[in-house]
Amino acid sequence: MIRVKEEKVREMAVSSVREEFIKKAKLKVQDAISSPDLLLIHTVSAIDELNRVSNLLFERLVEWYGVYFPEFKTNDPAKFVQGVLVIDRENLDQKEIEMAFGQQAQSIIQKAKSSIGAKLSQEDLKQIRQLAAQLQLLWKLRDEIEKYQEALANKICPNMAYVAGPSLAAKLVAQAGGLKRLVLLPSSTIQVLGAEKALFKHLKTGSKPPKHGLIFQHPLISKSPRKLRGKLARALAAKIAIACKADAITGNFIAEKLKAKLDAQMKRILQKE
Repeated sequence: MIRVKEEKVREMAVSSVREEFIKKAKLKVQDAISSPDLLLIHTVSAIDELNRVSNLLFERLVEWYGVYFPEFKTNDPAKFVQGVLVIDRENLDQKEIEMAFGQQAQSIIQKAKSSIGAKLSQEDLKQIRQLAAQLQLLWKLRDEIEKYQEALANKICPNMAYVAGPSLAAKLVAQAGGLKRLVLLPSSTIQVLGAEKALFKHLKTGSKPPKHGLIFQHPLISKSPRKLRGKLARALAAKIAIACKADAITGNFIAEKLKAKLDAQMKRILQKE
């Protein structure tokens, strides 16, 4: 009887410990999935995927509409989509075309009248226009998510957003897997985040190491002379490393001082060109 009681007590103790571990595990999982970092990471992925899908669909639209009006060309995708929606070679609406293209309207009308494109039925043209309309909706959705991402970045990592810009700050957080993980990275790693393939190639083959990764998207780096981009990227990465620590640990807003120091440092680098 004593042994049976001891076994029951032991089983109850083990069960109690197991339930406690399960409870703690659930709390950790709940904490992880409720982190605002995760929302920011999803916005970055959503924007990337929307861009990829819309680019593929736009290429398809260009080829499809090219059967009908191959002479119609423009470097602005939004203008091209607008043209698909308003240009009907059989029933040209001059006012709509002028509203859409301004001074180019007459040239487009002349090309439409003399086009070598195939004659399509209204049903055929309707299907092409539906694709164009869906593209407009995808672009609108992307723009809305970008605005949401900017507001979220300003809330979650205000120092980084101020120093590097909300979009770049969000991409760095996503690339690192979260703000807390980004804090653990040295500035040299932040500098090449997003250029992992080039870095591994350098380590494997001895090719030139990458000078920058995602932070190349910062206008002060992408628009600067190639020979100075490495120094500029290093300066920006150093300030981002400080900014992300302030966001994740202290919560103090020190971005204005960091940005002023960064601008002065970049100015000195550019003046030495």
